[in-house]
Amino acid sequence: MFLGSLFTAVPAMADPVEKTASSALTVPKAMRMLQSQGYHDFRKIKVERDENEIEVEARDKSGRRVELEIDLYTGKVIDIDSH
Repeated sequence: MFLGSLFTAVPAMADPVEKTASSALTVPKAMRMLQSQGYHDFRKIKVERDENEIEVEARDKSGRRVELEIDLYTGKVIDIDSH
C-alpha cells in the first residue's frame, strides 16, 4: 500500500525557553542586592511577575526617596524614579 507516502516529515520545533518561577529572585535576595548598592529603608515591595520585575520604594545613599524597578531574574536596576 501507499501509506508511507501519506506521511510527510515535519521539522521538530523546540519550545522557547521560558523563565520559571524557580529562577526568579526571592524578595530577600533582591533586597540584599539593593542594600549592597546603598539602598535602604525599604517601604513598598511589589513583585510584578507579568512584567518580570520587582518594584521597590526605598531610600538611596543620599537619603532621597526613590522608586526602583529591578529585573525579576537578574536583579539589574531597570529604572529609578526620584520622589
